[in-house]
Amino acid sequence: VHFASTNTIYEPSSQSSSPSLTISSLPSSASPDLLTPPPEEDEEYEPKQVQIHFILAYAPYTDPAVHYDLTLPPTNIEHNYPVQAFSEPATSPPMSSLLISHPFLKFHIEVLPSTPIAGAYVSVSDVLAKLYRELRLAIHPMEYAELPDGETRQTVDVAYYTRCARLRDPEDRMLEERKGIKKIDLLMGNTRFLGLSGTLSGPEIWELNVA
Repeated sequence: VHFASTNTIYEPSSQSSSPSLTISSLPSSASPDLLTPPPEEDEEYEPKQVQIHFILAYAPYTDPAVHYDLTLPPTNIEHNYPVQAFSEPATSPPMSSLLISHPFLKFHIEVLPSTPIAGAYVSVSDVLAKLYRELRLAIHPMEYAELPDGETRQTVDVAYYTRCARLRDPEDRMLEERKGIKKIDLLMGNTRFLGLSGTLSGPEIWELNVA
C-alpha cells in the first residue's frame, strides 16, 4: 500500500467527546538515495495537505472509530458520536468529490455530495452510504471471468455463498443467490471497514482498508 507523504486526521472544532486531532507522519515517496532534490520553487513537488475526518481515518495500530460491516446498510454502524458528526465534511478542506480505490476492485468508487448544490461537499455519511451502495452492485460476468483461476476465484465464491447463507429466510437467501456475485464479494470476505488512507495518486484519491 502506498501512502501520501503527508496525511493528517482532523476533528471539527465543535464541542464533543470525540478524540482530539492527531497527526501521523507517513513514509515519504522520495528515495533516501536521491542525489538531486526537486527544485524548491516548483510547486508541483509540494504535496497538497488534505485531512481526513477521524471517523473515516485508517489507523493501523488502533481500533477504527466506528464498527461497520460493509455488507449491511450504514444504519447498522456502531459508534459513540453525535449524529451530526456524520454530516461533517469528509475532508478538510471540504472537497466536492472523492475517489476510493481498493486493490481488488477494478474501478474507483466516486463519491459525490448527496445534495448537488453549489458549494456542496462530500460528507462522512456520503462516503459510508456510497461504499454500501457501490459494493452492493453485481459484477459483470466478464469481471468474474477475468479473476485468476484457483485460490482467488475460490475465495470470491466462498465469500458469495457465506454472505448469502447469513440470510435466515430461505426465500430471501434464494433471491440473494440469484442476484449473483457482487462487488463486496471481490473483497474475499474482508468486509469490516477499517478506514481510508491517503495515496500518492492525489489528494482526492483514498484507499479503502478492510479486514
